[in-house]
Order: sequence, then C-alpha cells, then structure tokens
Amino acid sequence: MLSQLESLEQRKLNEWFNNMVATLRTHELMLQTDTATPQLKTMYDVFVNGSTNDIALQGKVNAQVHFVRSILIEYLSILDKNLPSKLAVYFNDSEVLVWAEISDDDHAMEKSLLVAEAKINAKYHPYGFDMETTIVEASDNLSVPNHYQSLK
Repeated sequence: MLSQLESLEQRKLNEWFNNMVATLRTHELMLQTDTATPQLKTMYDVFVNGSTNDIALQGKVNAQVHFVRSILIEYLSILDKNLPSKLAVYFNDSEVLVWAEISDDDHAMEKSLLVAEAKINAKYHPYGFDMETTIVEASDNLSVPNHYQSLK
C-alpha cells in the first residue's frame, strides 16, 4: 500500500515538473517572438534582472491581484443579482473595502451584504485578506468616496 502511495506521489511530482517545464518553454517562446503580455514580460524581467526584494515584491503584487480578483468575483456571485443601488470597492495590501448604498430600512439587503462579507472573510482571512463593508442608506445622502471604484 505504501509503495502505491509513493508511486502516486512520484507521478504527481513528475507531472508537476513536466507541466512547469512546458510552461517555462512556452513563456520562453512567447518572449522570443514578442507575443508575451506586458505582465509576463515584466515578471520575467524582474526574475532575470531584479534583486531578491524585487522578486518578492513581484510575488506580493501577483498574489494581491489573484486574491482581490477572486474575492470580487466570489462576492458578486454570492450577491447574485441582488445588488444594492450603489456598490463601490477599494483595496489595499490586505483589505477589500466595500461601499454600499441601500434603500432606507432595507434590512434584507443589509443582511445580504453582511452575510456575503462574512463568507468572504471566512474563506480568505487565512490568506491574509479581509473584506469590510460600509453600508449607508439613500437618505444619508453621502457620496461614494473618491478613491473607490464604482461597480454599480
């Protein structure tokens, strides 16, 4: 039984390395033929010419893009088509901030937004990312802060 597990692990490891080498070769060809995206060019420039700090920063930026994108897609999916009248977001190194304007006394929408936030935090907090929602009512007559990006 143990040798079967070891064999499975070895096959998984071999497959991972084969896929990694294939991806690197594809990237190499894209760089040589000038068909790589600007992001891919930047990434390899940092890997080849950057310092350890530059490489670590590139990893941090890539992780942030990955997690923020995943959080927003999942958040909108949780809310489905039940969106507040105004919805805007802002993100920094470890937070996605949400600004939501709801109709006055719309307790169902407020609960929906808070449940979506809780689900996001439960899933992404272990990776160092959290969501915080500011909910205002239409009668508050507040503008979306300038640094937020409007989604609706």
